[in-house]
Amino acid sequence: MLPSPAVGIRRWVSRSVLPLLAAAPGITAQEPRGMEAGAAAVVLFSQDDFRGGGLLVAVRPGSGLRLEAGLFPGDRAGPEGTGLRGELTLGYLMAPARPTGLGLYGRGGVAGESLDGRSGSGWLVLGLGLESAPGGPSGWFIEAGAGGGFRLAVGWRRRWLHPRRRS
Repeated sequence: MLPSPAVGIRRWVSRSVLPLLAAAPGITAQEPRGMEAGAAAVVLFSQDDFRGGGLLVAVRPGSGLRLEAGLFPGDRAGPEGTGLRGELTLGYLMAPARPTGLGLYGRGGVAGESLDGRSGSGWLVLGLGLESAPGGPSGWFIEAGAGGGFRLAVGWRRRWLHPRRRS
């Protein structure tokens, strides 16, 4: 007689997930946490291209995560004219404590636009980024992805990070 699916799931969790959870406090204890602020230029390639530049703020709670908000005044090609694009994303950094060199990250979230003072559209945002010195005091970044068109961004971040304290 074959084991039930529940037995297989429990076995998989006990062999793969539980060891990762047990190791997680030691891994995240050394990752930095803190705040970030920066500036970026954003270009969207779509039917009506968007070009803008603005400010970013982010929280790094540890565990390789970055919760970021950005506001980008800019303009759309075509009849839409000027507007404001806002983004709220959650990123996962592959090497959050690296003080020098390059770090890769993924990001996802939502974006919306207000064009000429009226409501615009909203999108899901997905992308990949590369940044210099993700655990250092500052660095540049470049991102590519989708969210209202093919999205490219370049910018700079200042970081106020400190190591996570063990309890």
